[in-house]
Amino acid sequence: MAQTLSTYDALLKEFYEGTARETLNNDVPLFKELDESDRAWSGRRVIFPFHTARNSGIGARAENGTLPTAGNQGTLQSVISSTYNYARIQLTGQVLHSGPNVFAEALGFEMEGAMNDLKVDCARQTWGMGDGRIAQVGADGAASSQISLYNRFAEPGQPGARYLSVGQSIDLGSLADPDQDGASESISLVSISQDAGTTVDTVTTVAANTTSQCDTFVFNAGAGGAGVEMMGVQALVDVYTQANMWGSNAFYGSAVQGINRAANPSFDALVLGNGGVKRVLDGILIQTALDRIHEETGHEADLIMGHHTVVRKFLDSVSSDRRYGSPVFDAGFDKLSYNGIPIRRDRLAPYNSLLVMKKEALKMYTLQDLEWAADDGNILKPVADTDAYNAYLRIYRNLGLDKNPKLACMIRDIDTD
Repeated sequence: MAQTLSTYDALLKEFYEGTARETLNNDVPLFKELDESDRAWSGRRVIFPFHTARNSGIGARAENGTLPTAGNQGTLQSVISSTYNYARIQLTGQVLHSGPNVFAEALGFEMEGAMNDLKVDCARQTWGMGDGRIAQVGADGAASSQISLYNRFAEPGQPGARYLSVGQSIDLGSLADPDQDGASESISLVSISQDAGTTVDTVTTVAANTTSQCDTFVFNAGAGGAGVEMMGVQALVDVYTQANMWGSNAFYGSAVQGINRAANPSFDALVLGNGGVKRVLDGILIQTALDRIHEETGHEADLIMGHHTVVRKFLDSVSSDRRYGSPVFDAGFDKLSYNGIPIRRDRLAPYNSLLVMKKEALKMYTLQDLEWAADDGNILKPVADTDAYNAYLRIYRNLGLDKNPKLACMIRDIDTD
């Protein structure tokens, strides 16, 4: 009988080629943009004033009339505190000494992966609301492991399950009590809708839980509540009187950087909404945002950024104006701009919205930049009573308004479907 691959299989060696292939997207455009504006500080918190009101003691009078009552310039104190983000790894002694014949050296692989993961989560927070909410429950749930989450087809801006992944640990609850309906629930399956045929995304958790519609939100485990995660663009570029898809006025509430927006509308940013009704994004809408910024501040915006679906829809709205000067028909785009202002895409940006701003309006305030904790001189620390070691990555920072809030405008309720 001839020797065949089947009978010779026990003697054949495996050939392992290269390193582990990356399947995760680690691109974080807005986070990188704002990271360049990093402002280091030390101490308990950052405090600086905003000029918010003019002197009321001015005005024309008739001859020999009574002079205006003296007024004064109005100021408000802004306070920015740091938030604390971490990534932790743990390896057994056996893995650490697994030798050179592996796809990737274990410690380096875990450390690089943790660094990318933390950057991506910080990038998500950069676009967020500052209170940890990453999804809203869309239906009452009995004792079940199935959770329905509103998606962008239910209401403009709703994230659905886009910020969730298999294996992630989440809390379920209200802003007042972020884990009241479920603490550290592990996700075993994420099913994400790809068309407008359904208004919810379905998430399956390992354990059953009970949720209450509308007032129940999803949080990254341990990160729920105001001030735990970084302040995000949606909280900062907001107007207190503007209702949003969470069913409230303002994403973060009235107090932003210690200033009450309900009582001080001069600290509001700019929002061009449409009452939750989707409308077409065109050049006129973007020009309106640019004009509002200039009217309010005297400055010109220099950055426009949104999710791929929003940028793509704008391209579609202006495609009929494109002229072709050669027989070669070029489709798609590499760079897109409006009046010379670059329009950039960010996969973590909110659905159905477009950010228009002057970059100097926002600053990343950094108390401690990204580092592996080694206060005792060692990054790897032994785990008590086991042959294992752990390490953790940390970064202390927060995003804040550094200039007039009206240097930034958020266009909402954009139709992308």
